[in-house]
Parts: sequence; C-alpha cells; structure tokens
Amino acid sequence: PVAIGACGGCAVVAQSYARIFFRNCSATGELYPWESVERLVEKFETGEEAVIDFEKRTVRKVSTGEEFQLNDLGDVQPVIDAGGIF
Repeated sequence: PVAIGACGGCAVVAQSYARIFFRNCSATGELYPWESVERLVEKFETGEEAVIDFEKRTVRKVSTGEEFQLNDLGDVQPVIDAGGIF
C-alpha cells in the first residue's frame, strides 16, 4: 500500500485481497481497500479512468458511466480516514 500511495493512489478496488495487504492498508492509512461485489477485471482496460463514490459505495467507469457496487469498508474506513494506526 505504501508504494501505491507514494505514486498518488488513494484507493484500490478488487474482489478480494490477501489479508496482509488489507491490514497494511488500514495500518498505514495509505489506501482504501474497496472490495467489489462482482469481478471487474473484464469490465475495465488498463489506463481507464474510474471514480469511486464513497457515500454510494460505487465505482463508476468514466467512459461509459456504468456503475458497479462496492462492499462497505466497515470499521476500517474511520481508521484510514484518521491516517492509520502508525
């Protein structure tokens, strides 16, 4: 998460994560690890722009306007909002 954050990333979206990656996101406060309800890798091309709506819990594909549902971040969101635990 630190390397992605250092490159300007603030969130990642995937259907699932390795436990250590997810915990490092919350511990460092670098990234919001959003989990998608459905598999999205076939829906996006490399370099396509997407916008995450934190309130609606959706990710929108800018080129088509198509929206995809994200799972709630739960208790990890306020930890990341606060900058992590370190």
